[in-house]
Amino acid sequence: MRICSTQWCYAALCLVATSSAVAQDETLADARYLSYAGQAFDIDSGDKIYGEVHQVKSVDGQPLERIVTYRCPNGAAFARKRVQRSRLASAPQFSMEDHRLDYDEGLEVSNDDLVVYVRGVGDTQRKSEILAELPDDLVADAGFDVFVLDRWERLVAGETVHFHFLVPSRLEYMNFKVKQVREERIGEREARTFRLALGGLLGLIVSGIDVSYDAETRTILQFSGLSNVRDPDGKNYVVRLDFPPAERIEQSGPAAFDAAGQEALVKTCTAPAAQASEA
Repeated sequence: MRICSTQWCYAALCLVATSSAVAQDETLADARYLSYAGQAFDIDSGDKIYGEVHQVKSVDGQPLERIVTYRCPNGAAFARKRVQRSRLASAPQFSMEDHRLDYDEGLEVSNDDLVVYVRGVGDTQRKSEILAELPDDLVADAGFDVFVLDRWERLVAGETVHFHFLVPSRLEYMNFKVKQVREERIGEREARTFRLALGGLLGLIVSGIDVSYDAETRTILQFSGLSNVRDPDGKNYVVRLDFPPAERIEQSGPAAFDAAGQEALVKTCTAPAAQASEA
């Protein structure tokens, strides 16, 4: 099983955005709920490694909040990520915790400051950094989707777009670039595949991440590269993550969304799914 150990590797997105300051009336009657699922396979062996389920709350067609649960092959949830829209469209507030590794990282966004933090594997306390100087093209986590969709026409026309991507494990942002690398067919859907890579000379050394979107609906179909999920030693997996269109389901209400936020997380994927500890 091939695993990346470089510090920048968190830059694997968690593809496939919403702030505590959002007015409460937006979260009630006008909210719509969507769920979709993905399955991650080792990019070399093809072995199933983990699954992820996204629960998305939207208002007026715009994502307001997202909860992602990461699941063992036996179905038990071992990690959870919350993403909330912030004042920066492509840099949402987010937090991710992996119960197996006591690992957590995220970005806290207020009117005055952006604070990035991480508690690495084996660390007893969080490390944090205030991002005092913010580039206009800052992208964080699920904000990559927003960034790509806002620049869709430029990318499909062949332009390479440069930006700064937040890397929580380094408590800083780094220079990245994205461009369309191919048009292809994934399953029954026509797709556009974009490659995310480090800018500068490092981009010639470190392989990039490919993210494929449905050419018509512009929803994610596949992710290939460095995952934000880590193995038991704390190193990032390298995966192919498939998001079948059939797994996209409109929910009738907030029940699944609320349940995802409250589900207990397991400490190990080797234990039966029922033996979950409190998150």
